[in-house]
Amino acid sequence: MSKKILAVATIRLPNTKSGEISVAHIEKPYGEFSSPVVSLGISREGDEDVDWKVHLPYDKLDEVIKALQEARNMSETIPRNDKHYLDLDADTGGGA
Repeated sequence: MSKKILAVATIRLPNTKSGEISVAHIEKPYGEFSSPVVSLGISREGDEDVDWKVHLPYDKLDEVIKALQEARNMSETIPRNDKHYLDLDADTGGGA
């Protein structure tokens, strides 16, 4: 049996017109005897051409989730000026 990919979720990527985050389960990602992984992909244009991809082994998933939660908590403590957050990928510019 060759590699089998099962889509889990597609999430809109903020600040892009059609970008997306894809989550998938991959069976035999590196050949017949390799263990399944969770695949996270980022496409800034929302097409099949993935800009970034990472494969996470299931036995490390809990540690990665914990680290991501810690990163979110850390991020929430950093002050930001989000004045133009929603128009970063807008068709027209704006003033301050």
